Amino acid sequence: MGESPYIRPVWRTRLAAVLVAWMVLAVSVMLAAARLMEVTPPSVAPMLLLALYVVPPPALLAWSFWHMMREPVTGWLAPTVLMTFCGALIPLSPPIYDLGVRLNFQARRPAYEAIAAEVRDGRIGGLPNRRGWISGERDGVRFRFRPAERGVIDFTWAEAYGLKAGVRYDDTPCVSRRGALCIDRGERLAERYTYYARFF
Repeated sequence: MGESPYIRPVWRTRLAAVLVAWMVLAVSVMLAAARLMEVTPPSVAPMLLLALYVVPPPALLAWSFWHMMREPVTGWLAPTVLMTFCGALIPLSPPIYDLGVRLNFQARRPAYEAIAAEVRDGRIGGLPNRRGWISGERDGVRFRFRPAERGVIDFTWAEAYGLKAGVRYDDTPCVSRRGALCIDRGERLAERYTYYARFF
């Protein structure tokens, strides 16, 4: 009697290794997105998003179906896992991104505090641009402020393709009055600090 052919389980194939590597990379990059916005050149960002979140899913799905047709016993696991992951990543991406924002803020906060103290004390100066901003950079932290409002500092993370994102420091007192309320112009990260992200 002939021997039955050996069927390699899908989890022992190159497809499984590539699939797991992409899922880990996709979550890791989403978690580090806030930091990547600061260090990635604007010309590279669209290609990074395309190469990581647009091209791989359909390519991996096609590879998964091809493998399933060749080995239907365990091959169905690959497209099932891929589609489940993609479906779960969509609703989970906002909390993952928000966690990354807070982690990046905590890592940068000592530098923010030092810059804010020097701006308030007048130790950082310069010539304002035509919009009235004085801009600077220290240890990879970009910041700007207006000389007349040294209690408000904008720590810029990204400013490209219509997207503006960063952290705003504001220690100016605000008193609510009729017709005007004190509100944070963004997501509150800590006392005096808010995160903002907007298009145009």
